[in-house]
Amino acid sequence: MRIWIYGSSPEEVREMIEKSVSFGNTVSGTSLQAEIDSPFPQSGLVTAISAAMRGEFDLLLVPAIELLGSRSNAAQMAELFQSYGVSVKSVSSSGINNS
Repeated sequence: MRIWIYGSSPEEVREMIEKSVSFGNTVSGTSLQAEIDSPFPQSGLVTAISAAMRGEFDLLLVPAIELLGSRSNAAQMAELFQSYGVSVKSVSSSGINNS
């Protein structure tokens, strides 16, 4: 499976790769959440959305679904990725499962 990892810091992305990407899977790309006071806080997802549109990965892996925004925004973002054939999964124990 081709995986894109979206996190809030380089350390968090590295940790998700180490703990959540199993043998045989490929990390197709990574991106980071923008700074909290950024005018476009989801700007780190732009490259992931572009790659999804090109069919470059199958799964968007996030540390917690809240990283995608409020509950309704996160659901809309998951639907957007799904429209390009990409599943969204949170690695947090309390987060979402496959969308």
